[in-house]
Amino acid sequence: MPFVLKEILFAAGAMALSLLFLIQSLKLTDSAALMPRILAGLIIVLSAAMICLGLRAHKRMARAGQKEEIPYINVPLVSLFLVFIIAYVVLIEVLGYFIATPLFLVGTYLFLRAMKLRNAILVALGFCVLVYGVFVKILYLPVPLGLLETILG
Repeated sequence: MPFVLKEILFAAGAMALSLLFLIQSLKLTDSAALMPRILAGLIIVLSAAMICLGLRAHKRMARAGQKEEIPYINVPLVSLFLVFIIAYVVLIEVLGYFIATPLFLVGTYLFLRAMKLRNAILVALGFCVLVYGVFVKILYLPVPLGLLETILG
């Protein structure tokens, strides 16, 4: 599969995930949905730019008679990572943000071999504490609580 086609498929996947986030944001209040909608829109614009730049580079190389270097992309691993992202989006509603996010972050760091388990847990918990402090306590924005809502009340 040519590299340009892989770029286009990746960008299309990013756009699809952004649309999924937009659809999920319809369940939120307007103030809580603002940030996800901004981020989804930004991803859509950047994905479109990625497609345009990839096509332009492919045309430029074809005109110059250069052969396209095709880097190796492990499509099964990328596909599995996309499944993780989709599962995270679905689980936010079920488990709640403060349960799903640390699980996703720790799982992602371990999957990508980005850091050790202890550090991944610390980063995930620190991020959730930061989100809780800024979005819940300071900005008073609702966050999906999922299971915590039934436990707390």
